[in-house]
Amino acid sequence: YGVNAGGYKNVKSSPRKLKIILTNDDSWESANIRATYYALRSAGHNVTIASEAHQQSGTGGTVKLPVNQTIVTPGRGDSIPASAPYFGRNETDPAITYFDGTPTAAVFWALDQVKYFGDDGPDLIVSGPNEGTNLGPFLYTLSGTIGATYAAIERGYPAMAFSSSSKARSYKTLDVDNAQDESNILGTQIANFVSAWSQQNKQGRLLPQAIGLNINFSPTTSSCPNQKPKWATTRLTGKANIDKLVVGSNNLPQYEEYATPEGTGLNKCNSGDCSLPGETEYIDGGDCRASVSIFSTDYDAPVDKT
Repeated sequence: YGVNAGGYKNVKSSPRKLKIILTNDDSWESANIRATYYALRSAGHNVTIASEAHQQSGTGGTVKLPVNQTIVTPGRGDSIPASAPYFGRNETDPAITYFDGTPTAAVFWALDQVKYFGDDGPDLIVSGPNEGTNLGPFLYTLSGTIGATYAAIERGYPAMAFSSSSKARSYKTLDVDNAQDESNILGTQIANFVSAWSQQNKQGRLLPQAIGLNINFSPTTSSCPNQKPKWATTRLTGKANIDKLVVGSNNLPQYEEYATPEGTGLNKCNSGDCSLPGETEYIDGGDCRASVSIFSTDYDAPVDKT
């Protein structure tokens, strides 16, 4: 019902029509994933949502499978009753599916059991847009949105993770006819990025083996002229944050963010282009920005670094 609606009037038609699995870690109930689904479909791509029944932020690349034939607690936003099976489809659009597991488990289920695109599988796995940014190496390992991405890459599929500066929001509040709706703006930017990327790789793989993209958006609402962010190539390291534990006023431990000194810890650049700005610094530098960091699932370091 949202495909080609007014909210996606700025989506550009893609000359290359891709087969895409769309996932996230905020569940199928998120407005962001629904808007991105409609935007990618409006661009002409063949898309299926393979997302989770419940919020799964912070699960990284873990594989958590159902332990019951039915889900125990209702899906996020009461979108699924507790008596529902562990896998299900949207009643009006069977390409929208949920799985009672982590993001990586949902993607594996889509690849190995649902096989929406047959034995050939998808051309691309898109994860997100996450409700909240995922910046730097610490969140790379922690984020379920990125976890599903690097797990898909490890299975041999091209994959991209997208994260936004938006808050948690239900798809029930999504206005598919409003191009100024924040989730529609994000979905439009993602669809246009994917289509433009596919034009650079008109026939072959969209990304080399073991290579993926981590894309983040700073706020992209009224502060952006025509809702078009300024794109930059970045790196994961560089003024990135990690957690440390402090004791709060309630005498209980809590975490707070801090950045290790440049050249130490997670802010040491050992590989890639160390001259690029860090994605954390770039996104924190202002509204209307989008960062693209290229990463590898080959975690070996150069031997001359020891």
